[in-house]
Amino acid sequence: MSEFPRAERMVWRGLACTRLGLPNGDSAVVSDFGAQVLSWEAQGQERLFLSPRAVLDGSAPIRGGIPVCFPQFNQRGPLPKHGLVRRTPWHYLGAEVQEGSISASWCWDAEPSLHADFPHGLRAVLQVQLTPAGLRVQLQATNTGSTALAFTGALHSYLAVHDAETARLQGLEGQAFWDAARGFVPAVQDGSVVLGEEVDRVYARSRAALQLHGRHGVLDIAQDGAWPETVVWNPGPALCAQLGDMAADSWRQMLCVEAALVNQPQALAPGASWQASQHFQVR
Repeated sequence: MSEFPRAERMVWRGLACTRLGLPNGDSAVVSDFGAQVLSWEAQGQERLFLSPRAVLDGSAPIRGGIPVCFPQFNQRGPLPKHGLVRRTPWHYLGAEVQEGSISASWCWDAEPSLHADFPHGLRAVLQVQLTPAGLRVQLQATNTGSTALAFTGALHSYLAVHDAETARLQGLEGQAFWDAARGFVPAVQDGSVVLGEEVDRVYARSRAALQLHGRHGVLDIAQDGAWPETVVWNPGPALCAQLGDMAADSWRQMLCVEAALVNQPQALAPGASWQASQHFQVR
């Protein structure tokens, strides 16, 4: 086993994965299936939620961690819900050590014959960088075909919540949003986002970092401008009880804060590229 920082290929709960580790004990586990971050431990605490009923045999998308929704967000188009890439294996490209940090990358290639409703050549590259008390996830897309295309997507980050009664998301106060849980009606955020009922909201990206407050400190959440929206989701008790890959009380243990491209699809000419990232920092 190599010296820290290090990347170790492994089988984790039956999935081919890479574990990134730092000298301070921080770590991240990323699955080849979906290029999905499944675990991120920082300062001795797990910071991501992975459902105890998540399907981990490659037959279905994995509930939890950081799913990559691409090249379609949710059901806003003809493709399967949240696109194609979270349902298939990616190719592990390798890891690179920087001063005090480590990053690893995966790629996914779509040929024009992949799906009848997406007749395009497209390459996606996901890079995961682990830093002390921090995690950065970057998605890059390149049009490898001969025709223009357009896509939507998100990093569907499931953040761990250790105390549903006191957890709160700050930084969106006073911002307008579309309330998908109530028929996509417009509303304005009043105070912090708290748990207790279904939350499914699409906000314009905040220029400042958001803060998830909980039992184990504050998690700063930021995204760059290429993600124009932020989606906040928690199923609440009623919907959670209907989801087969979540336990009835899982809503109390997670909050999704997603860096998203929802309302206006991103166009890519042949040969053009796009990239965007989401950042997390414990303090």
